[in-house]
Amino acid sequence: MIQPTRRLARPPYLRRAAALAALMFTLVACGNSATTTVAPDAKKASTALSAGLKAHAAGNLTVASADYQEALKYDHKNKFALYNLALIDAANGNYGLAEDKYRVVLGLDPKYGPALFNLAILRTARGDSKEAILLYERVVAADSKAAAAWLNLGLLQRANGQVPAGNKSVLTAISLNPKLKDPTKALISPAKATPSPTGTPSPTATH
Repeated sequence: MIQPTRRLARPPYLRRAAALAALMFTLVACGNSATTTVAPDAKKASTALSAGLKAHAAGNLTVASADYQEALKYDHKNKFALYNLALIDAANGNYGLAEDKYRVVLGLDPKYGPALFNLAILRTARGDSKEAILLYERVVAADSKAAAAWLNLGLLQRANGQVPAGNKSVLTAISLNPKLKDPTKALISPAKATPSPTGTPSPTATH
């Protein structure tokens, strides 16, 4: 007699993907108690995003966050609004939330360098150097001139026993940016890689 096949549990990466998909739609609903669906409106989304960028640059993170949420109401796949919300989460010390949003952004655009770079920084801080290396490799694959990513990649490779590859990555970084000729063991932070007047990573616009 043929026995019924036992249902296997979903692999962790599938559960994470489902959770991230749910997060994307939760973000759209945040701050909006209405039960009706908001119709997509590119113009309203762009206006809200622009307002968020101005508030963000001025350091008004609460206002900026509300504006980005407004942009997501009209365009729930707006990677720029999601990315900038992740920056605000990180600035407020909510690193787990920031990671989740970066992953949603990368689900929309797997080659989006700023999200890859900043997620690699957070993964490094949490001790997950293996994923951080993979993320930096994706950065340089998408942008071979990303000196900061090459440097961080090289330092992590060295720390994980990949010395020849690490040396090559560091030399690549130095060739792209001679100011990196004396790298230290400390990784470059997102703030140093993408400076802004407020001392935090620059929020991203739609261009």
